[in-house]
Amino acid sequence: MLYDVTTLYFEAKYEVELRKVGFSKERRVDPQIVVGLLVDRQGFPLEFGCYEGNKAETRTIIPIIKQFQARHNRADMVVVADAGMLSAGNLNDFAEAALRGSW
Repeated sequence: MLYDVTTLYFEAKYEVELRKVGFSKERRVDPQIVVGLLVDRQGFPLEFGCYEGNKAETRTIIPIIKQFQARHNRADMVVVADAGMLSAGNLNDFAEAALRGSW
């Protein structure tokens, strides 16, 4: 499985609900949302998540994997993500889950 995120910005002055000012690779200061997508090796979408615009990308991968595993009753899977997703905390969570054989 491959997981990645992107941000979608809004040309709006105010933050509401999910629309929050957060880190923007484009250096924008508009409210945005963070969207994550989990796909299989052929690129078929399996699960998606929508998060507040001020949520760090690294804080989205564990919830989306848990959500997918719970929905499909899957424990075994291989996840590929870019280096930005693989924070020390996430790597720890992956290692602990692997040792336990589940989340």
